[in-house]
This record gives sequence, C-alpha cells and structure tokens, in this order.
Amino acid sequence: MADIYERIGVRRLINARGTHTRLGGTLMRPEVAEAMQAAAGAYVVLDELQDRASEVIARATGLEAGMVTGGAEAGLLLGTAAILAGTDPSKIAALPDTSGLTRSEAIMHRAHRNGYDHALRAAGATVVDIGYGGSTLPYQLRSALNERTALVMYLMSPWANQGALSLPQTCEIAHEAGVPVLVDAAAMLPPASNLTRFVAEGADLVTFSGGKGLMGPQSSGILAGRADLIRAARLNGSPYHSVGRSAKAAKEDIVGLIVALENYLERDHEADIAGWRAQAEYMLEHLRDFPGVAASYLHDGREHPVPRVELVFDASTGIDAHQLVLAMEEHDPRIFLFEPTGPTAKVNSICINTQTMQPGEEEIVARALHAAIAERLRRAEPIAVLSSSGGR
Repeated sequence: MADIYERIGVRRLINARGTHTRLGGTLMRPEVAEAMQAAAGAYVVLDELQDRASEVIARATGLEAGMVTGGAEAGLLLGTAAILAGTDPSKIAALPDTSGLTRSEAIMHRAHRNGYDHALRAAGATVVDIGYGGSTLPYQLRSALNERTALVMYLMSPWANQGALSLPQTCEIAHEAGVPVLVDAAAMLPPASNLTRFVAEGADLVTFSGGKGLMGPQSSGILAGRADLIRAARLNGSPYHSVGRSAKAAKEDIVGLIVALENYLERDHEADIAGWRAQAEYMLEHLRDFPGVAASYLHDGREHPVPRVELVFDASTGIDAHQLVLAMEEHDPRIFLFEPTGPTAKVNSICINTQTMQPGEEEIVARALHAAIAERLRRAEPIAVLSSSGGR
C-alpha cells in the first residue's frame, strides 16, 4: 500500500519535540495496531470490555479499579464529574450545572494551572487557586478547604512542581478534610514506577495518557483509583448520556490500551533509556563545539528519565532560537524541536527530546542543526564541518 500521508498530501516529520498531541503523541507499537484492527472486526458490550480493562489497569497500578478514557484530559473530566455527581442519576444529568451541589470547588496550586484544567471547569467545577507562582505553604491549602470543596487537583510534572506542596503532603492535608485528590500524570511515563507511585503517595484518582509513554492509541487514556469513584466515572461517561459522553473510548481504543499497558509492563525500560542516551550523546558530540553555543546533556532522573540535548545561544551568536526552530520545521525532512518556555526556561534555548525519535534520526537532526547553526555563524568566524562518517 502506498504511503497514506503521501497519498493525501501531508508531510511526515521527525519528532524531536516529545510526546505532544499536536504531533501525534508517540508511535503505536505494532502489537497495539494489530490488536486494534482485530478488535474492529467484532461487536462487544462496552461495559463488559471496560470490566476487563479495569482488571488489567488495577493489576498494573496497584489501584482498586480503572477505566479507559478518550485521552488523559478525558480522565480529568470524568474524574471530576465522578467526584461532583457520584452515581446519583439526577446530579449526573444536571452536570455541568452544579447549582444544586454543596461541593463544587476544585483546589489547584497556582503553579499547576494550565490549559488542561479546562476539563475540571467543563465538568462544572469552580477552580480555586492556592499559593504563589513559586511557592505554596501548607496553611494555604488548609485555609482553602471548606464545605464547598469537592476535590484537589494535582499536576505531576517535573516542570511545574517546584512551586507546589509535595503530593504526599497535599494528600495528607486534603484527606484530613475528607477531600479526594485527583492527579494529572498524563506525561509521567516513563518511569514505569509512576504507575504505582502516586497511589502510594495518597492519590484517590490518577489519569495517564495512553498515547505518550505507553505507546498506545493516541486517543486513549487511563483513569485509575478508588473503585467507588471509577464506578461513578463510568456512569458519568460513555455509553451513557452525561457530561462525559464526548470523552468516550471506542472498543478499538480500549483493546489497544490494554495491549499497550501489558506490553509496557514487559518492556526493557533500561534498554529504552540506553537507546535514547546514545542518541543524545551522538547529537551532543556533533553540536558542542560552536562558539557562543552552550550544549549540554539533560536528564531529570526519577521525574522524567528521558535523555535530551539542550542548546543555549549567546547573544553574541546573533542566533534567535525561535527562528531556528521555525527553520527546522521547514527543513527537508521537517524537524520539530522543543523550545522551552516559562519561568524556569533558559533564555534563547532549544531542546532536543529523544523519546519520540526513531533510530538513525539523531544523525539527521545533528546534521541539519549543524548546517543551520554554521550558516548563521559563518560571518563571525570559520565553522568546522560535521564529519560525514556514519551519516545519512
């Protein structure tokens, strides 16, 4: 069969940015695609299929139950709806109208506010901020908890947690008031240990993306946690007519997620990291000798064990990182890089993420960046040419 993207006129790309939805997340494992194709050939009762998915998810996470959702943000929507309405048919039918509910507020650290918290508001919750951009104190969470508080939403991210209370401390304080904690861990795989970590630290519900580290269907996610809340989440979602109907997962998504999760548990994660590290080291070796360009190897360890390469451009180079990123997106082949933003980002820098790169693409990326940087520095001083040995 001819290449489908070529046939419909869409250009392929090298994803050196990471598991971003706008670039398709990650590539599905072949076993996942095969399982989805097989699942498409028969009818089943979705509730029965979700029952089996719950068993697999519970074994993998150490939580009581789970369900497959239409993405990680769908897990936030369904988890919030479950906490707000429970299994009460009248409350479920009313959402997102929470005017009849006593508890409808969701507390979030200000450092955790992001575009995905729209899911909480879509379910009907009112978000209440606590803390400052760079710090949160325990008394700020305690004072925000009151008779209107329905849940605390916690974002797990190595780039957002510097200004928040730890998850164990957050759960301890919330549980003192009888309030559940919903954790957004969409992009927190790897490491595989995160599948069980957050419940061990006190979370009541956790959502993961199925189309990032798990390498399952991009349109899938996991919501796992307390059995009573998962039961409520299922009643607040498809196939029932509720606020979560639009967050449905098809039978193919559910089967694909089950297979992806089973495969993920069996993967050699150290081998994955070693492969990413080799790619990062290759690119670092071929991009580190430019004047005014600081090249370094990044690895966040427990929080995000994906080796990356960071390039920081001094003002003396005249290189604009943003313009370089745009230029790479028009390169042939197209190369998408990560441009860090936010208060902790280094000025005028780019990052090369190896998690979504295929074997051999490190050579293409290194060569393209070397040529682009050399061209921009050519008038300043002579630039060494990247060796062609081993290249593509």
